[in-house]
Amino acid sequence: MRTTTAAAVLVAGVCATLVAGPAHAAGPGPSCGDTLTQDTVLTADLTCAAGDGLVLSPGVTLDLGGHALTGHGRSAGSGVVAPAQGVVTVTNGVVRGWHRGITAHEAPGAPAPEGLGGTLYVDRVVVEDTTYGIRARGRVDGQHKRVVVDRSTIRGDGNGTGILVHHGTVDARRSTVQRHAVGIQAGESRVTLSRSVVRDNGTGAATEQTRLEITSSSLVGNRFGVYTSYADDLFVSHAELLHNGRGLFLAASDGTARVQDTTFAGNEVGIDQTGNLALVRRVTFRENGTGYRVAAGAWAGPWQQMSEVVDSTFTGGGDGLVSAQEGLRVGGNRASDNTGRGIHAPGAADLGGNIASGNGTEPQCVGVSCTPGG
Repeated sequence: MRTTTAAAVLVAGVCATLVAGPAHAAGPGPSCGDTLTQDTVLTADLTCAAGDGLVLSPGVTLDLGGHALTGHGRSAGSGVVAPAQGVVTVTNGVVRGWHRGITAHEAPGAPAPEGLGGTLYVDRVVVEDTTYGIRARGRVDGQHKRVVVDRSTIRGDGNGTGILVHHGTVDARRSTVQRHAVGIQAGESRVTLSRSVVRDNGTGAATEQTRLEITSSSLVGNRFGVYTSYADDLFVSHAELLHNGRGLFLAASDGTARVQDTTFAGNEVGIDQTGNLALVRRVTFRENGTGYRVAAGAWAGPWQQMSEVVDSTFTGGGDGLVSAQEGLRVGGNRASDNTGRGIHAPGAADLGGNIASGNGTEPQCVGVSCTPGG
């Protein structure tokens, strides 16, 4: 399957780029707990028995040199600690066995007098066996350190959280987040996910008061691909949601979900909407238990704007579109060869152009008029 192949390529690409540092590197390597004030390359694995691993000063690059920075268990310590200000980079190696693999926030109760700012780059790093793979926390006034994760793998064992961000910004590119209780957890933040894979988590991404953008990415084998909860804005484009329990669970009592040019396949439910205003356009639903399900009383949006599903395809599943929400705008959709209902949307606003045929339940459409498909 194309997404599975993409996931394998991402993981293989990360592993292939973890190369040993130069053999001619001079001087002894850093010790556990050191604060690095200049660019540093590890020349051997570093295992720490207590405390934090390495602390970065502003402007420093830590090149792990293909080696592992290993902690003393998942109950305490951070492998790499970013400074409050400045641009820093962690690259080319493994961070494992910590409570927090990489952190980008202030110590609790000890705000940095210089404030928070700058960027933490995590490039070609494998973070594994942690309670929190990457943890970033800003301030309620908007100050935060931006985190950019590129060509990296955040890997768990079914527990913990891959990326945790509050009052911050995270950009994940060409990366994999897999096998956590929650892959990405975000509160009052902005998160972008591009050309990445989120797979085999309890919840792929859980958001509250967050703007989440997913483009050209795959969410595979999660119990919930994305779970919105309150005042969330979600944008999904050119993505794949495959073999999840629920691809998108839109439960937010406020906010808007925009889903376009995306494929949902093999999910128990592709989109399950109990909240949010949802605008679903040019989406393919294929071989899902239910393609798109809308509960009665789903949020109508500002000024009573209604959710809509247009120019989308429902095929080869159990039920196609099933809505109990009066006023759902439905137009230009095609439902075919589902074993159950094609389009079942009593009380919908019929925008016209709907087509249905070969579905197991008659009539082929309820709530809108449909012409037979060719």
